[in-house]
Amino acid sequence: MIILYLLIIIISAIPLWITIRYVWLEERIRRHGNATTGTVTYVQTNRYPRGPATDRVYVRYDSRISGQYHTAFFVSKHGKYRSGQAVPVKYLHEKPDKIVVEKERGYWIMLVFTILLMLFVFFAVYKIDEMIKG
Repeated sequence: MIILYLLIIIISAIPLWITIRYVWLEERIRRHGNATTGTVTYVQTNRYPRGPATDRVYVRYDSRISGQYHTAFFVSKHGKYRSGQAVPVKYLHEKPDKIVVEKERGYWIMLVFTILLMLFVFFAVYKIDEMIKG
């Protein structure tokens, strides 16, 4: 039974682990990233049946090595960016496809949610074990 409990806890820890990796990468790019100016090349609008539309914004920017261009994308509110618009970009030299454009992202809300999810899973496993033993 302990193996089943551990499996439940490990599976529920996956969203927390992914969120922590995203937050860590974004903070690393903000602190140690190279700053440059990129140009919006394409904006792809995604509409959902419920909720607001979002844009996937593709940016082309020059790296530290002159003449070497990279293309990356980020997700933004609908209508905030247009093709040809210049945007400030921060990127890591070793990961040029990962960029930071906007000031803040909503990772902190997701981090709190996944921590609460883990606490709930611990509580549920404890209660299930208590119910089976009692």
